[in-house]
Parts: sequence; C-alpha cells; structure tokens
Amino acid sequence: MDDIISINRQFLIMAREVANSKSGEIVTGLPKPVLDRLAGLTIDQIEALARVGVSLMTVRLTVADIDQLLRLKDSGRSAYMLSVLAHGGRQGG
Repeated sequence: MDDIISINRQFLIMAREVANSKSGEIVTGLPKPVLDRLAGLTIDQIEALARVGVSLMTVRLTVADIDQLLRLKDSGRSAYMLSVLAHGGRQGG
C-alpha cells in the first residue's frame, strides 16, 4: 500500500507542476479541468488524495500499442506515443 501512496503522491505533484504548461494534458493524460483543480491543491490536500488506497494513474495503451512500442527502438517509442496521443486514439486498435 505504501508504494501506491508514494506513486500517487509523486504523480499528483508532477501533475500540479505541469498543470499550466502546454503539454500538461499530454504528459499526464488528465483533462484540463482536472489539471486546473490540481494546480490549486496544497501539499496536505495532495497527501490526502494520494492515500485513497488505489492507483490514481491508468495505462493509456492498448495491447497493440504495447506490442508496437516493444518492436520499436528507443528513439521511435516517444514519436509513436506522441502520434497516438495527438490523434486522440490508438494506432493499432
């Protein structure tokens, strides 16, 4: 459970830090209204959210995306993922 809390805390702090950047939505996978809300949270509020007991992050990949990313060399993985995100959906179904 401590690992989940730690990961949640780190994710929420990172999301708060990038909330007002142009890439905040792409980096975090969170919609702008959620980022806007996170931007105004205190550390105590983030800590309370981090302790909900379940992961606050989700994987944004399909099985086809995972397979494609594993086939690509390191230099192509970021480009592929940005393409998936820019098109608002999955490349491989």
